[in-house]
Amino acid sequence: MLNYRAKMKYDRCASALCLLLGLVTSVSASAVLTLESPPGWSDAAIAGKDNGILIALKGPETSSFVVKRAREVALDNPAVVRGYLQDVLKGINKVGQSDYRGDGRVETVTFFRNGLSAHVMRARLRGEERMILGVFEVGTQAHLAVLISAAPGAMLAPLLGAIDLGSGANALRETGTVRSEDAQLEVALGGGLQSRPLLEAELAKGFVLAIRGAGSEILFQKLSNAEATNPQKQSATLRDLAAAAAGRQAASPLLSAPTAAGPVGVYSWAKVGDDSSQRVVAGYLPWCYWGYQIFGRGSAADDFLVGVLAALKAGPGASPALVAGSPRVPLSRGFEPGLLFWGAIIVAAIGVILLLWSWRQKNANLGG
Repeated sequence: MLNYRAKMKYDRCASALCLLLGLVTSVSASAVLTLESPPGWSDAAIAGKDNGILIALKGPETSSFVVKRAREVALDNPAVVRGYLQDVLKGINKVGQSDYRGDGRVETVTFFRNGLSAHVMRARLRGEERMILGVFEVGTQAHLAVLISAAPGAMLAPLLGAIDLGSGANALRETGTVRSEDAQLEVALGGGLQSRPLLEAELAKGFVLAIRGAGSEILFQKLSNAEATNPQKQSATLRDLAAAAAGRQAASPLLSAPTAAGPVGVYSWAKVGDDSSQRVVAGYLPWCYWGYQIFGRGSAADDFLVGVLAALKAGPGASPALVAGSPRVPLSRGFEPGLLFWGAIIVAAIGVILLLWSWRQKNANLGG
């Protein structure tokens, strides 16, 4: 059990993690969403006629896809999101005199083509999946998406994942060198490593760097107060953070990930719910006399984090002496394979010694 102070720190970090793992691209609240109709779909010509409708497409037979502005929804609160989507489903059934049924399960789906992340609920009609409801944010504006199709799961990425979020601020950099906002960290792009601009909300919370690749995204949040940057205290909550973000009871043991700059980060990862294709990772990187909280999500978030840290170098604002003096985060000895191996060797050696001693004592007694 976490003590009160540790729990307060965990709650603050968990809120930041939920905010970050949305992986919403950097656009303004007033950005205009657009979507090029995929093959077989066309404009329904009702966008803008009803208050808040931004995109409205019609597809084969009775298929449809609508995106509209929604009331404010606390996307970092799973219960609120679930209740909101259930209310939407009830409203659709009432207006359309239909009988779509959801199981109440909410998933988080991330699309790396446009960087959008949506909380979605699936609904069945006469036992077959026919609808997906999704809620997401663009900047600070919440949006609702409703997809009705004979195969909504197959159409989710070509529709919701292909929306142009506007503003161009979400453009990815694929070449050159990217530096963190505080000029302490530096990563050479290319070889699967990309960077994106940070949201204003992320900058306000102290995030300094966002790296994408391998269907995953890793973000660094700079910490400053003494308690938050204490390596032992900071690493104590990583497993809880990863488990909470993934909706699971437990996450992996702490693992280490060295950097090209010298300091060694630690992290824990977990699969998202029952979806083995998505993982979340929570980590900590000691750096000089402060540190960085690390958050990530994606199909290979844990492995990608290791790769990002391996490529991480000291930026132009870093002091080599301070970086070299960064503390190390001790891992629990119960999880160190090397110690377990040598422990087993020592136990076996002691067993052999006791066996030989017993054998010698027995022979000595017989000889007497």
